[in-house]
Amino acid sequence: MGGWLSARELHHVRGGRDVLSLGSLDVAPGSRLCVLGANGAGKTTLLRLLAGVERPRLGQVSLDGVSVTGGGVAVRRRIAYTAQRPVLLSTTARRNVELPLRWRRVPRKRCRSLANAALERLRIGHLAERQARSLSGGEQQRVNLARAVALDPDVLLLDEPAASLDAESRTAFLDDLGRALADRATTVVHVSHRVEEAMRLADQVIALINGRVHQVGSAAELIHRPISADVARLVGYDNLVPAHVRSDGTVLIGQTATGLRLAGYKGPASVAVFANGVRPAAEGDAAGVPARVRHVSLGPGYWTVSLTVSLPGVTDLAMTLPIGTPVAPEGSTVRVVFDPSLSTVLPATAATRQPHPLPVPALDPATALLSL
Repeated sequence: MGGWLSARELHHVRGGRDVLSLGSLDVAPGSRLCVLGANGAGKTTLLRLLAGVERPRLGQVSLDGVSVTGGGVAVRRRIAYTAQRPVLLSTTARRNVELPLRWRRVPRKRCRSLANAALERLRIGHLAERQARSLSGGEQQRVNLARAVALDPDVLLLDEPAASLDAESRTAFLDDLGRALADRATTVVHVSHRVEEAMRLADQVIALINGRVHQVGSAAELIHRPISADVARLVGYDNLVPAHVRSDGTVLIGQTATGLRLAGYKGPASVAVFANGVRPAAEGDAAGVPARVRHVSLGPGYWTVSLTVSLPGVTDLAMTLPIGTPVAPEGSTVRVVFDPSLSTVLPATAATRQPHPLPVPALDPATALLSL
């Protein structure tokens, strides 16, 4: 059964720089949490603190009320932590999965049974006798996860498990990972910079930006209702365009009506829109933002169109169109509109919103704490 993982007033400093400041975090037993953030946001630091691999400069991490850093080996062994890059020994895949069990004095036959079951869960049972280091990157990551799954931890911490995989391999890997965890009550925290991973694996998402939590909710909530421009960028909005909301809720870009509305607000705002939410205006339609086609390139199944616009505070727009859609040639002038289902309007107060930083008292430097 999964454990209740909690963190209180976590602060961490590295190289004289405040890298993490977290007020509180509670992950309920059996839940799936994704910490979403760009490179350098503090995701791995948070995961290592939750695992007890590092001791926070200030604050407390506990599992079912027992300190992770001060509760001894017993509590830390209830947590399995997988690093982004698999660390595999020069032996077979099965042996790599068996070894942590052997270190915990699990009987040899039981070790083999648990290892085989974990390898099968990750769909690599046929690779059990292969040398782990000879496997592909995706296969090595599956061995890495099988090793953690075999331990049957109460809490599983995953550091960007699919980061090194190509798009096709990533999809298959995430599907298999989801199936491997589906019938388990394990509490899972995984970190990623890809919102699609959060949608596949998590029921709750934390948007972590510059070491601080900006928003908490489901992946769908963060995508459809980001509370700031930073969160909008994090979840994949390609365009942020300065706008103005009139008293009747109409949203204007320059003097052009966008077709978007925001009730209960009047004043400056930003329109966040995905590239596939930017569309050419219908022929003969005077609506839309005027733009010039700067560059057109072909992607996997779609056209990528770079547009130049002459608006205060914005010069470029990104637009993607399905293959088969007519595309205006480079250098031509077009008018574009925004799909309301792929756009959101951020009031100026939201577009500039920042969390309040919390002070970090001057304490003795943290000491690393490693456990098997």
